[in-house]
Amino acid sequence: MRIGVGLVLLVDLFIRSLSIRAFFTDEGVLPVEVLKSYNWNPYYFSFHALSGDLWWQVLLFGVNALCIVLLIRGYRARLFTFICWAFLTSLQNRNPFILQGGDDLLRLVLLWGIFLPWGERYSGRPSSYPDRSFSYANVGYILLVASVYFFSALLKTHAEWHSEGTALYYALSLDQLRMPLGTLLYQYPGLMKALTHVVFYLELLAPVLLVLPVPNYRIRLTGLIAIALLHIGIAGTLYVGLFYIIGLVTLIGMLPSHWIDRLDARFGIVHRHRAAEEVQAGGSVFLKESSKVLVNGLVALIICYCLMLNLGNVKKFPYMLDPSLVKFGNTLRLEQSWGMFSPSVYKDDGFYIYSGYTSNGSFIDLKRGGQPVSYAKPSSIISEFESDRWRKFGENYLFNNNNYMRPYFCKYLITTWNRKHPEQQVSDLTIFFMKEESLPAYQTKALEKNALCNCQDH
Repeated sequence: MRIGVGLVLLVDLFIRSLSIRAFFTDEGVLPVEVLKSYNWNPYYFSFHALSGDLWWQVLLFGVNALCIVLLIRGYRARLFTFICWAFLTSLQNRNPFILQGGDDLLRLVLLWGIFLPWGERYSGRPSSYPDRSFSYANVGYILLVASVYFFSALLKTHAEWHSEGTALYYALSLDQLRMPLGTLLYQYPGLMKALTHVVFYLELLAPVLLVLPVPNYRIRLTGLIAIALLHIGIAGTLYVGLFYIIGLVTLIGMLPSHWIDRLDARFGIVHRHRAAEEVQAGGSVFLKESSKVLVNGLVALIICYCLMLNLGNVKKFPYMLDPSLVKFGNTLRLEQSWGMFSPSVYKDDGFYIYSGYTSNGSFIDLKRGGQPVSYAKPSSIISEFESDRWRKFGENYLFNNNNYMRPYFCKYLITTWNRKHPEQQVSDLTIFFMKEESLPAYQTKALEKNALCNCQDH
């Protein structure tokens, strides 16, 4: 799991690097001063927010990539897990408008990795850990994975997920999310209704199989297979970036131990163990036991805290954490809400038009290579986005409580276009969103043209 999480971190960092200027510098959509003025939690930390210069972000990305490689290798794994967690948290805090549920899961798995002995194998060094190991951190990690799906089911309270069975229909009605397999499935309303109920009960029951304290590994394996199939289904039907890959990788730590033993035997991997005298020479037994008690106490507190956070999101649960405790959790970015498509599925779909006025008096669409502006629906809305990060940004750009950041995206588009097209300068830009609301029975409301922002090049 350490190696898998490390590879995901590298891929995620690479995808972010493709838009490093746009998402993480003062030249982009969210300058540092704007972030700190409007959307900054004083308990958050971010090295990436210390400067809005491109060179600073490139430096941090480079150091981050090196630390991830060392984590994958297993060098000083506990230390570099902590460093990678700090880098990822800093990166996520720098621009919250491009995040989705998978980012929370990845960040929290890294946090548990600090306490897990996942650097004791496949790292090229002798280990003092036995082949079977149990700790409070194991419990925290298993509960994290189970929480993602169990609480996601509890938060799905709308009739779409229950009596109507139309949740999957509405999810696949979103053109900005629907993948090819989703388009095929979309033609069968009866099948979508049946799968809606399957997804709900899978999310509700599979996590229970993960946490049952029974010796039969097949019970947990059944839960793992069910969740893995859920993610494979998501991958084929919905455009959700790395979410499904993150979900699959986090399951690796719960694979049956004898599977991993067979894998080692198949490839001739032998794990070396340190001799007893070497272990004893490593330091005072009293200090080691004392630190173990302190760590277990901290881990137990984090488990209880995360459980209360998740329960607090459930409507009928009567208790909430004290605000002062919530602030503590913000520092470690423990906050989490697994409300994927809940309580109901979002109905507003649509696409953007970036209408720029050029020096020769014509209107062109900056998003579509300078073609004349057309308000007709594109044949493929998914292809309009460079990555899922841009799709998520476009989703957040719509919300009225985020309207303070709209002019910065508008200016970024003008600046980027004019830098790349000196022969066709744009002096004025209006961003339109063509809203299309999903209705029952394959119907939609007429396209609604909304002007979100206008800015000039000066």
